[in-house]
Amino acid sequence: MADDQQCIVLTGVTGFLGREVLFELLTHTRATVVCVSRASSDDAAQQRLDQVLTRLLGAGARELVDGRVTAVAGDLTEPDLGLGARALRQLVARTSHIVHGAASVRFDLSLEEARRINLDGTLTMLELARRCFAEGRLERFGYISTAFVGGRYPEPFREDDLDLDQGFRNTYERSKFEAELLLRTQMRRLPITVVRPSIIVGHSQTGVTTGFNVIYWPLRMYADRIFRWAPASPRHPVDLVPVDYVARGVVEAIVAGGEAGRTYTLAAGEHAQEAHQVADMAADVFEISPPLLFSTPLDRWALPLLSYGLFVGPWARYASAYRQYLPYFLHPSRFETRNASALLASRGIEPPAPTELLQPVLEFARATNFGRNAAVIRRREKRDAARRRTALARALRRQQRGGDAPAGAATSQRELTGRAGRARGSRRPAEAMVAG
Repeated sequence: MADDQQCIVLTGVTGFLGREVLFELLTHTRATVVCVSRASSDDAAQQRLDQVLTRLLGAGARELVDGRVTAVAGDLTEPDLGLGARALRQLVARTSHIVHGAASVRFDLSLEEARRINLDGTLTMLELARRCFAEGRLERFGYISTAFVGGRYPEPFREDDLDLDQGFRNTYERSKFEAELLLRTQMRRLPITVVRPSIIVGHSQTGVTTGFNVIYWPLRMYADRIFRWAPASPRHPVDLVPVDYVARGVVEAIVAGGEAGRTYTLAAGEHAQEAHQVADMAADVFEISPPLLFSTPLDRWALPLLSYGLFVGPWARYASAYRQYLPYFLHPSRFETRNASALLASRGIEPPAPTELLQPVLEFARATNFGRNAAVIRRREKRDAARRRTALARALRRQQRGGDAPAGAATSQRELTGRAGRARGSRRPAEAMVAG
């Protein structure tokens, strides 16, 4: 099917990764994109989409994309997305690809609620894929999972691995694992591709993010001088990947060149940083002494018990988050990335070197005081939107000239990040840091 005849159904567009995936679809394909969004009506869904586009591209974004992106109101927890018969037929008739990225990423949901969103939502989208495939048009169903379906597995978790009796840290990991189990049963019947990101952080060049959870939480506690130690070995692996690399990998794996029946782990893998490296760079950026890292054989049973003491006294406000993230200190994860590396390296796409990645991420966190300085965030997002508009304009000019949509031959992710790092030079004072 010609690239400009593709119609991609995307879920999760209002999320941090979802909006970046939308940008990559606009710049690296000629496809039209239908964004399924939970809303009371199609008009309300379009309003939510317009807000996403404005944050991505600035004022006038809807006109800039020239009708390539539309919104449909749909509920993943309802049969057939809650669509009427006519709307469902129209969607099925158009769809060539499905990129299912909508999920709850909370660690503290009950298993029933996590399954309702992450497992049942995947089943709903899988039913849509079956209908589209029966019409003879569906080329790929892509599922954005997580590398942490590997749970507490002590060895590097390979892309072909799934059920290894690994045990899980929380209901998020378990529900995503169960969704992958469901998809494995259908891979002989449908063209399914699974993508597993590890810990997603801000943009590789700017550090911009809209979410300050996971790795940002312990960094914030350290920067605010609340916790000055961490129950982790200095050699503890910390697998971080920037959101733009993950979004590009999603598009390449699901739309541009990945294989059906394969899983692609978008992670740093063997190049993951170690905890002492993250600690040293954080100390430099936040200009305080490095945190104390230690790990003993008693930690795995003693610390979870001791953490209950945080629920009283001055530490109570941090207790819930501490207990959610503690298992990631006690049970480190490692990932194999063979499939993803082979696919993306052939297109000139590589994750930035860990030191090049972490610098802008930490600087953005400091400049915005971990999302608490709204004025700095608005300035950074405005600057980021201008950069995106330029990139999109270039892509559109290439497409209008009849050339192929850029697929990595232009500039690798590593080259882009290196240029950004050289342009920054030495670390500048962060903007308007607010005391925590």
